[in-house]
Amino acid sequence: MYEPRVNLRFLIAAARKFWWLVVLTAVIGAVGMFGYSSTQTPMYKATTSLHFALNQGISATDLNQGSAYTQSQMLSFAQLVTGSSVLEPVIQELDLETTPQELGKELEVSIPQDTVTMRITATTPDPEGSADLATSVGEHLIGEVQGVAPKNPDGTSTITAVIYDDAVPPTYQSSPDKKKDALLGGLLGGVVGAAAALLIALLDTRIRSEETLAEASRHPVLGVVSKSPLLSGRTIAMAQQPLSHTAEEFLRIRSALTYASVNSRVKVLLVTACMPGEGKSTVSVNLAMALAGKQDSVLLIDADLRRPRAHEYAGIDGSVGLTNVLLQEVDVDIARHRIRGTGLDVLPAGKIPPNPAEMLTSQRMADLIASMSDEYSYIVIDTPPVLSVADANLLAPVVDGVVLAVDASKTRRANLVRSMKTLESGGARILGTVLNRARAGSRREKYYSES
Repeated sequence: MYEPRVNLRFLIAAARKFWWLVVLTAVIGAVGMFGYSSTQTPMYKATTSLHFALNQGISATDLNQGSAYTQSQMLSFAQLVTGSSVLEPVIQELDLETTPQELGKELEVSIPQDTVTMRITATTPDPEGSADLATSVGEHLIGEVQGVAPKNPDGTSTITAVIYDDAVPPTYQSSPDKKKDALLGGLLGGVVGAAAALLIALLDTRIRSEETLAEASRHPVLGVVSKSPLLSGRTIAMAQQPLSHTAEEFLRIRSALTYASVNSRVKVLLVTACMPGEGKSTVSVNLAMALAGKQDSVLLIDADLRRPRAHEYAGIDGSVGLTNVLLQEVDVDIARHRIRGTGLDVLPAGKIPPNPAEMLTSQRMADLIASMSDEYSYIVIDTPPVLSVADANLLAPVVDGVVLAVDASKTRRANLVRSMKTLESGGARILGTVLNRARAGSRREKYYSES
């Protein structure tokens, strides 16, 4: 099974195709996170700062030793902040309905490295409440530290602490940060969208572009046929509007076939597809008309004896045709129909037989192709899809080359590879592929554009 290669070109193609998905998920993520943040209770932070010092010694040595001692005690002082001895008085002072354990969750203590300072930050839904809580905790911490610190001979505490930066009510909420959350949501949404786009691109094994078709089939791409209203009905676009863009695309395919037959004779063409509904009959009738446009005589044989369609495109009666000729019920001159004003004859399928494969592989079929080859410049044979029945594979050895129609919106890489292997194992000479129903504006190979 063919697996796509994840390279830079693949990633760029996925980004160009699914950019809208990335943008959409980014917008959804940003809006979602902004909405979620808007439902959260705003929280405000207020910070008070304290300074601790050893209250003894007058020499430089004593001061250095005192500073070192105080630094070593800072973590112990920090533990006192969330203790009941500090928070119980705070609760009573501020008349709070909570417990020291719950109140401790609203406090954050930080000690700058190698300092004797401490920051106490309180976070509450009320700006004034945050400032009051931080201030009250700082004040009661000072009293608790002085109470537990060693005493001087005169009974005073060896540790002194002062508030050098009072807590003030914050102007803006600290959380949730709506802008930051929206940015983060947009970023995460974009990442999810990019991952989804890459996954979709990897799982989408359809042959979307000419480059992908050439890489998957390992055979020349003879041309690209874009989606067009001209091809939506049962008509021959080449005959309806010979100067249209669609007609130009089939003329390019005719030109590419001319290059394919430089080194060997290519007169009898078999056109098929991988699966039903991929446009092989559309390619067959229009390619036949394009070949007839060079003042050549062309015969289109509808060898799809299961679901014949060529007579519908040509607008002729399909009740009498190939099967009747092979059964020797009528002569080929009676069964074939000339498209007025062209050099194209159409031999419809005729009545549907119970044994299509046997009729197509009969000696009469081989003799018919041989005799018609002497009469016509080209013969185009429309056959059933390769992976549905064996008819195309059985006919392949008696024709000069096979053209495989590939639907850009349906054909899967695995089916294309299987079809190629099936045809080649039956002795077919694959001239190339035609990308059918491609997106309008698809890039074409420069070689064919200039031919």
